[in-house]
Amino acid sequence: MANTKKIYLIGSASGEAAPYSGCADGPEALKQSPYMTSLSQLGLELEWVTILKPEGKSDNKTTVANHCHALALAVAAVVSKDHFFTVFGGDHSCAMGTWSGVQSITREKGDIGLIWIDAHMDSHTPETSETGNIHGMPLASLLGHGDPIFTSLLGAAPKFKPEHVCLIGIRSFEIGEAELLKSLNVRIYYMEEVKRRGLDDILQEALGIVNAGTIGYGVTLDMDSIDPREAPGTGVSEPDGLAAKELSRALNKIAGDKRLLGIEIVEFDPHRDVDHMTEKLVPQFMAAMLVAK
Repeated sequence: MANTKKIYLIGSASGEAAPYSGCADGPEALKQSPYMTSLSQLGLELEWVTILKPEGKSDNKTTVANHCHALALAVAAVVSKDHFFTVFGGDHSCAMGTWSGVQSITREKGDIGLIWIDAHMDSHTPETSETGNIHGMPLASLLGHGDPIFTSLLGAAPKFKPEHVCLIGIRSFEIGEAELLKSLNVRIYYMEEVKRRGLDDILQEALGIVNAGTIGYGVTLDMDSIDPREAPGTGVSEPDGLAAKELSRALNKIAGDKRLLGIEIVEFDPHRDVDHMTEKLVPQFMAAMLVAK
């Protein structure tokens, strides 16, 4: 196929940072999924690089940090060759590894942006988190706030500047993380605003944010951002979420965008899925972001 686009796939098979572990089986389930084959018919050639699993028997924080470090190196190796990647999580702590890996390669060229699509802010620090669950801390860590074991992955500098990051679909959060993002002036599109304005308008504005003063941007998509009636197979379901069809339509705005550095899709839990509903959405969202209509 003349217009084939090759996508290098990396799995982060870890649920170590969450109070549940089912999403650790998400990457392998997607590798075996018959629904992923639909992407080849759309001109996408998929090549699995690796599925990483946590190694060793350390304390939880060290285990997560070591896993994210290994993921960062795997992503960096792909990005260094100017290849396009997709990371499949696992719990959302993998974002610390994914985007630290990207930034380690791109930092000399300039800043990068990030669209964070999620029901949650994931912006706690150890001081604000009531549970201590690390999957609630990755965005704060990427912005340079939190435990040094996470903020210093492949370099001590923050991986993103606040003005280059935005969150979409937020509807469940705690005051501590909200106060951090507010103090940093990170743009947050809560569900109320998404409903009022529509995802097309929101995403268009978000693209302006992540492209202003950057060399490119990434997208991280937590499957719990979708309404659980459409995507039950995820770790922390929150009612009243994004509509899958509307999100797909909006995401198609970025298809073919050469500034898109890579994408990450996380928190697919095959054990909680119903009739493969969530599993089917993963290739649908990939196609939306990568195949122009």
